[in-house]
Amino acid sequence: MRDWGRHCLCGYDNPVNGKCGIRFEREIPGIEGYYDHRYYFTEIGYNLKLTDVQAAMGVAQMDKLPGFVAARKRNFARLYAGLKKFEEFLILPTWLPNADPSWFALPLTVRDTAPFDRTALTRYLENHKVETRMIFAGNILKQPGYKNIERRVVGSLPVADQVMRSSFFIGVYPGLTDAKIDYMLEMFAQFMAEHGGQ
Repeated sequence: MRDWGRHCLCGYDNPVNGKCGIRFEREIPGIEGYYDHRYYFTEIGYNLKLTDVQAAMGVAQMDKLPGFVAARKRNFARLYAGLKKFEEFLILPTWLPNADPSWFALPLTVRDTAPFDRTALTRYLENHKVETRMIFAGNILKQPGYKNIERRVVGSLPVADQVMRSSFFIGVYPGLTDAKIDYMLEMFAQFMAEHGGQ
């Protein structure tokens, strides 16, 4: 219960490289590069948070929801606008013209043509105190817990593999201040300048 089903103690004891010191060192066969082991599924249904706990927290927060939604939209818009100039290297999210999403986070994908990979970018950001997270699955069939399940696969799943290999997200938490968002964007700009970006 304490770990909410997480694979590693690093889920809540969160120095940059995790309590174990090797947070970004997991390798998954068939996926190039390293993988954040906080998103490494060794068992089906393992590493998932308890829905009862989430429901209790959600009910307690309902009165704050309109403010949370407005703050998330504002934070997303600032980060999105600040990262647009790096679209040569990053795929930014899109949404339908009539949609009005309340963003959980800002998902990003490092382009295959970029002069760096996701691991380099996320390590840099984490080492400069900008939290990153993996997209929750990508090609879930490449996770160890799912390798032996009965399944039917159509095609080679190149986009799912790309998400697993190259995507991550940054937070749009309602408590982010303008100064913190400015700092996040500054760290992206520094990384790009040091790694062949603009």
